[in-house]
Amino acid sequence: MWQSVRWPGTFWRKRVPAFWGRAMGARRERFIALRMSAGYTQESLAIAMGVDRTTVGRWDRGQAVPRPWQMLKLASLLRVDQKELSEALLDAPGRTGPTGNMGPVQGTSLPDGAGRQTATPEMEAAGAEETRAGVASMAVMDGGVRVGCRTADGRIVFVSLPRRPLLRAGTAVLGVTPSERSAAPGPWAVPPALSTEIHPVENMRLLRRSLVECDNVLGPREVVATAQEHVHLIQRLRREASGRDRHDLLQVQAEYAEFCSWLYQDSGDHRAAQYWADRAVDWASASGEQELTAYIMARKSQLAGDMQDSIEAIDLAAAAQRLAGAGTRLNAMGAVYAAHGHALLGDERTAQRSFDQALVLLAKPPEAPLGRGRWLNEAYVEAQRARSLSCLGRHREAASGFEKAIRALPASYQRDRGVYLARSAIAQFHTDGPERAATTAAAALSIAATTGSARILSELAHLDTLLQGCDGVPEVAHFRQALDSVLLHEV
Repeated sequence: MWQSVRWPGTFWRKRVPAFWGRAMGARRERFIALRMSAGYTQESLAIAMGVDRTTVGRWDRGQAVPRPWQMLKLASLLRVDQKELSEALLDAPGRTGPTGNMGPVQGTSLPDGAGRQTATPEMEAAGAEETRAGVASMAVMDGGVRVGCRTADGRIVFVSLPRRPLLRAGTAVLGVTPSERSAAPGPWAVPPALSTEIHPVENMRLLRRSLVECDNVLGPREVVATAQEHVHLIQRLRREASGRDRHDLLQVQAEYAEFCSWLYQDSGDHRAAQYWADRAVDWASASGEQELTAYIMARKSQLAGDMQDSIEAIDLAAAAQRLAGAGTRLNAMGAVYAAHGHALLGDERTAQRSFDQALVLLAKPPEAPLGRGRWLNEAYVEAQRARSLSCLGRHREAASGFEKAIRALPASYQRDRGVYLARSAIAQFHTDGPERAATTAAAALSIAATTGSARILSELAHLDTLLQGCDGVPEVAHFRQALDSVLLHEV
């Protein structure tokens, strides 16, 4: 049974399944029994899973669920199949929420909790905060998820909601139960486990690479909490290490912090992204790894560009280039993000010159085949040039650049495809009209709903303002209806 719920102190309402809230507070006695039957304490299971002990404690208390890629390993350790494990985690067989076709997508849902849940002051403040780009984000934040909300006057704002019911609702929207997602092949596969036969530094790097691969497909909301848990694990390992081991762990800690910064950047939480980028620079500098420091400085420049801070983007890119040295791949990376800073200032000549400089540097053989920034290639540079050209009003060249970049993307780069599609849709609106723009945007929206990427949603929110008044075009009406279906609405 579905019911309408209004949160006290807010104006947001969604339809939610009435039984969810009652199941949320139940202690997972079945899960605890499985853990103890397999001979694990919270501490020993945490070590076997490569997570913090407090994480296992949250699983015991029903305050968190394992990430999808953790389910395979957890089921193996507890010697049960994934269906039995999923039922134990939910504390009720088969009560995984509604599945299948729900009709018009209702987007994310509010928790029920006997029909109501009191909004905290933090949630109300978040609901009142309008982003710089007017963007809706469904991405994971600390302790919750930010969902996009359309106000009565058409603006899109952030509201922070508890995470677990939203993730469960998301599986229902997709027509997949949590246990089915856990068993799915491909990107849901469990990352390499911590092994006593591999040095801890290499273990953590293997885990990070697995998370990066998941992020490419799923976006940030399935990855960020695990990445932060790994930072805490590395900090504990450093306390027990010495000499070269402690130094190497500090470097890996900086790499994880940079990754957390990226996840929050894609989530639309620029403040958290800046925090983690600053921590990454501190730890990279302390480790004495100049190349890593240069890489993180370039990433800080990219973040500044996303925040529309042109001067900061240019100056941070220049700092990255100085650290990287002339003629290097990281120097090219700095040139790309400096170029966008110049485009934000309206300086097309300098921006084009900087992009061309990056291409010249990339034409040289790489200093090391596995060096940092090895993902940087000509197609990426041209995609960033297309974004800058769009900022400069050169929409036809931008649309052409995005089309080439999309064709060059590996199939696994799902989230990046969504970003390029959304940006291309804006350029197409100016060159080909609303019909084609809306068609392209609809493809981007499906990726945004899957990954929770705020970078995609921010572009679509901007396009939404451009399309106002074009609802007589069927493709536009379809896109705007689909966009509204993933937003809460003021009532």
